[in-house]
Amino acid sequence: MRLRSELIIFFLIISVVPLSSVVYISYDFSKLAIRESVMSNLLGATDNTGNVINNWMDARKDDIRVISQSRVTLTMQKEYFIEFLDTFEREHKGVYREFYTLDLDGNIIFSNIYRTGNERPETYFIEASKGKMYLSDVYKSNITGAPEIIITNPVRNNGKIIGVFAARISLENLYRIIENIDIGKSGEVFIVNQKGDIIFHENRSLILFNNINNNFAVREVTYEKNGINEYVNYKGENVLGSYYWLPLYRWGLIAEKNIDEAYAGALMLGKVMVEISMLAVIGVVFLALVVSGNITRPVKYLEDGAFGMLRGNFKQIPVTSRNEIGRLTEIFNSTASELLDIRKKLEAKIDVANKDLEKKNKELINANEELKKLDELKSDFLSLVSHELKTPLSSMKISAEYLESDPNIAPDKKEILRIIVRNIDRQTRLINDILDLSKIEAGKTELKLDIISIREIADASHENIKQVALNKNISINIDFPDDLSQVMADRDKLIIVLNNLFENALKFTPEGGSIILSAKENVDGIEVMMKDTGIGIENEKLEKIFDKFYQVDSSSRRKTGGCGLGLSISSGIIRAHGSVIHVESEPGKGCTFSFKLKKG
Repeated sequence: MRLRSELIIFFLIISVVPLSSVVYISYDFSKLAIRESVMSNLLGATDNTGNVINNWMDARKDDIRVISQSRVTLTMQKEYFIEFLDTFEREHKGVYREFYTLDLDGNIIFSNIYRTGNERPETYFIEASKGKMYLSDVYKSNITGAPEIIITNPVRNNGKIIGVFAARISLENLYRIIENIDIGKSGEVFIVNQKGDIIFHENRSLILFNNINNNFAVREVTYEKNGINEYVNYKGENVLGSYYWLPLYRWGLIAEKNIDEAYAGALMLGKVMVEISMLAVIGVVFLALVVSGNITRPVKYLEDGAFGMLRGNFKQIPVTSRNEIGRLTEIFNSTASELLDIRKKLEAKIDVANKDLEKKNKELINANEELKKLDELKSDFLSLVSHELKTPLSSMKISAEYLESDPNIAPDKKEILRIIVRNIDRQTRLINDILDLSKIEAGKTELKLDIISIREIADASHENIKQVALNKNISINIDFPDDLSQVMADRDKLIIVLNNLFENALKFTPEGGSIILSAKENVDGIEVMMKDTGIGIENEKLEKIFDKFYQVDSSSRRKTGGCGLGLSISSGIIRAHGSVIHVESEPGKGCTFSFKLKKG
């Protein structure tokens, strides 16, 4: 990133971050205050509406109480009674739909609209006949189809209940009063009963028609709770709602306001805050551009001068100020001139050194070619000598075995002949190992791949060394699963590998020890492992044991024989099979050799 960009970002960070924090905190506090104000107003609207309902209903109850306790009601003189009731109808025009009295059997004995019948099963009659005023649930009138309630009160004479006075009351007058309460353009006030049925709404067609008990506020208020919250209303709109339970009437009063309208002040405040922040950021960016330009311009001159010095066409940098950067520019000009002189001298010396290096490189190439030729000659010599030695050794073995078979030969001479045969066999094996190793190193190892049983190879190799293991009292266990898959390998070469690993384990495992040859099947092949309880190998020697002629114990007093070719030959054969022999060991705890073979 360029220095000027870093300076601009720095200025933005030290100015915009604090500014943004102040703006955000101010906005957050203001939003909280606006939210509390909105909630307070909505709660006030709910309280006012609740008071309106209580006052209106109290007036109705007072009217019913006065009528039921008046002397006119007790005398039941119809002409006076009707005139008495007309005064209430005229005073509260449209509120009272019917006044009527009932005897204790529930029979209507008087109605100002001349209705008759028996109301004995009705709850409002039963409760009033027990001696208390009762308000019925809101219902739709069969006569007018409008929402009504019935208020009943017992009629007493000398303290004894002699009947029930009832009034059917229209709620339209109350509804109009509630509709005049202002809670905003999107505001809505409605009342529900305990079942969640709407019993007041500005849309009269919803009254006692819609059940909205799945609405959050309706659920809360029908559980007789009061409060205010944000939720999704029955129309699927995000609203702020205040809910209030009116226990006397078993009504739930709910006032809702659209969230966007409710928090319009907060949104406007946020917009103003964003605009102020943007103007501040623009001002900071402009200031940062001016200041960073004055700082980075001389630095850019220094950069151009440095690049020019690298390319060898350095020119003096103009000094634009007398401050620290100006003094640094003067020092740079002086230093650059000195460095250019030194560079020219170094380039001359480097040219001389390069010529010497080219000459040495040619000599190394020629020496490497000579080494390759010598290595080829060595391999050819070993192969030739090995082939030439095999013929006389074979003749010597045949002669020694022939002499040994003579029944007339003395026992001491026969033992000497056996020693000769064993040494001839040993020399023959050594020659064969050298020949095999020469082929491996020359990349001429030929594999006769076939699908074979690794168990059959293990048994054949075990047969070869079984007698040696018995002589040393070493137990050999072969642990192969019965359902082990076959492998794709060269049978004879694989026997050589296992023979060499067995011989190596027998050499370094003391009497009474054990050797375990096991195999397990993986997704990518068959893994063969040989673990012994021998003397183990130090970590620093593990990497060398597969080198030709390497002996773990190379001293003249070592107890084990061999020329150090077995593991090298085995490693070459396994590499030819596309795998590698791994070894793990710890001194005193034996060794574990492992390799993988492809499934057949």
